[in-house]
Amino acid sequence: MSSIALDFAQEAGDETLISYILMRRSNIATDAKRPELALKLANAALDKMPHLPPRYCAVALRQRAHAFVQLGQSDDCASALELAFKFAERSVDSEQDLAQYCTPEYVEMEAAYCWIELGQVDKAIGTLQHSLVGWKPEFRRDLGLCLARLAVAYASSGQIENALIVADRSLEIVRDTKSFRTEDQLARIPGILIARGAGDEARRFDRSIRSLKS
Repeated sequence: MSSIALDFAQEAGDETLISYILMRRSNIATDAKRPELALKLANAALDKMPHLPPRYCAVALRQRAHAFVQLGQSDDCASALELAFKFAERSVDSEQDLAQYCTPEYVEMEAAYCWIELGQVDKAIGTLQHSLVGWKPEFRRDLGLCLARLAVAYASSGQIENALIVADRSLEIVRDTKSFRTEDQLARIPGILIARGAGDEARRFDRSIRSLKS
């Protein structure tokens, strides 16, 4: 589907749409654990960066950071996120901006995911807590994801009670939004809890996750 959309965008000469589709294809590549391809696609999405609206640049840079995480390149990841945040701070050009959701708070959430994957859990917790303060209510789907990632970070740091409180809040949102990405994050929590010696809590939360499928 993304290949067909890219063909149409290229035929129309729509550089902004081309960039966004390439970013989404990069996202698919990281989900498939293909970081080299993901980085190539993210770089292609940024090929016309001087001519792109700022938040299109921000979301593509976010995707570049995710590729660097899977490649284990923490310094490059941090540089991409820093630049993404600067672009996200700029105003949206149009109500039709497909990347308007890429707010500074959104970039902070994505940065925290990177810190979690790179083993910097305390940094992730601080980043997520800060991003939640300014979260806009219209981006509820991403709020659920942000909370799920915070729950993962809390669980990883051994803060079991905080992890479960936040995870339950995320569950409430995902029941409405049906976000696969959020469910995927929440599904990590039982395994982390078991590793932390919280077997009873892990089994209880696992039942809650399974109830999403019913």
